[in-house]
Amino acid sequence: MVGSNREQGSCAERPPDLALSRPRTTNSVMVGSSTPLALTDDMRGLQEDALLVLARSPLCRDMPREPIVALAKHAWSVDRTRGDRLYEGGAAATMLFVVTRGAIKLVRPLGNGREVIIELVGQGDVLGEAALTEGARYDSRAVCVHSSTVLAIPRAEALAFIASNADAVRNVLALVHKSLLRAHRRVEDLSVFGVRQRLARFLIRLADWTDRIDRGRLVVPLALSRREIAALVGTTTETTIRVLSALRDEGLVEPARRGVVLVDRAALKRVAEGDL
Repeated sequence: MVGSNREQGSCAERPPDLALSRPRTTNSVMVGSSTPLALTDDMRGLQEDALLVLARSPLCRDMPREPIVALAKHAWSVDRTRGDRLYEGGAAATMLFVVTRGAIKLVRPLGNGREVIIELVGQGDVLGEAALTEGARYDSRAVCVHSSTVLAIPRAEALAFIASNADAVRNVLALVHKSLLRAHRRVEDLSVFGVRQRLARFLIRLADWTDRIDRGRLVVPLALSRREIAALVGTTTETTIRVLSALRDEGLVEPARRGVVLVDRAALKRVAEGDL
């Protein structure tokens, strides 16, 4: 829907998984609308934005423009704020997502009523890959850590895009390989790197995603609890607090309202690489 900042239609008219969260508008695109991006003049800027995002994404890497244009016609720009859910674990995987802004945590419940963050994804990442398999359901809940924007692509259009483009098949295989590598690297990180290095790597990774400058300072809007950070870097909450305090005492980071300031990113990167 173009040129409106009001919600229209019922949840039944929206893609099922997007209806699980509060629909929001982003500029002139109505989130949850079942109308794909059209090739009208007033939509040209929006379609070009979708094209740029898709062209840079792992799904469309090194592909010609024409098939990306066709896919962009079916993409919704979905805007969410901190704490909003993109989809629920167990819901039918009807949409594939490309993150264009922010950070999203993938959460899975534990048997004791608690939850664990299994992954954190950000700008340029693809999530909801279960939509590319027959009858699949999302195996985790996707929750926005910061205000985030994604492109949502319906399952049918994503599958048609892959089926008709050999390059897209190659890119999907590369995504699977990347996912396996990420799992292997996490095991390697836990085996090789200490908590200090892992925490530094985590902060730099978040900074790369958010790229937020406040009064000349690089700020990581860290909307995660110390327990959640500890789970992501593979340590205890107490150790996370102690290492963060040490990095602060060394002048590498300092606390900020709802975040952390990377005072000396170059030095922090040396910590992440084990050189400091």
